[in-house]
Amino acid sequence: GPKKAAKAWAQAAPSAPAAPAAVEKRRDPNDAGSKKKYTKAEFIAEYGQKKGEKAWKQAAPAEAPKKEEAPEKRRDPNEPESKKKYTKEEFITEYGKKKGEKVWAEAAPKEAAPVAKAEKPEKRRDPNEPESKKKYTKEEFITEYGKKKGEKVWKQAAPAEEPKKEEKKAKKVEEEGPAKR
Repeated sequence: GPKKAAKAWAQAAPSAPAAPAAVEKRRDPNDAGSKKKYTKAEFIAEYGQKKGEKAWKQAAPAEAPKKEEAPEKRRDPNEPESKKKYTKEEFITEYGKKKGEKVWAEAAPKEAAPVAKAEKPEKRRDPNEPESKKKYTKEEFITEYGKKKGEKVWKQAAPAEEPKKEEKKAKKVEEEGPAKR
């Protein structure tokens, strides 16, 4: 069938020639002024096996010096409007050893807390507004009445304990009367 024919053609097709592997070339250490590079085989052809290998090793590219990791930098918590970051050493230079260490620790990136649903602040009815059903947070009571009186009114507004379900049910039955059958 057509599938067998396609498979046969694919197998019979000449494969694409493999890309030649990149051959490493190095500068000859004995030819200091030259920028020309040679393969290992060319070194051996020029100097013989033993001396060619030695010259090849001498010509090895110098390892690039390892980059030192840049020191960690943090924002100064005492400069909230600034986006500039400083190293630990800069904190110590600025604040002195003891305080510099402390400010460095304060500047540490905050670990991402697990995302949880934010609890809504408790709200209570204002006992001074009995006709209103609006509820307020403790902060709103303090804003309205001041610190001392706001705390006092908050305590007065403490919610009465919720009656248990059975009590609610019994009360409802009393209000509605006996169930009709």
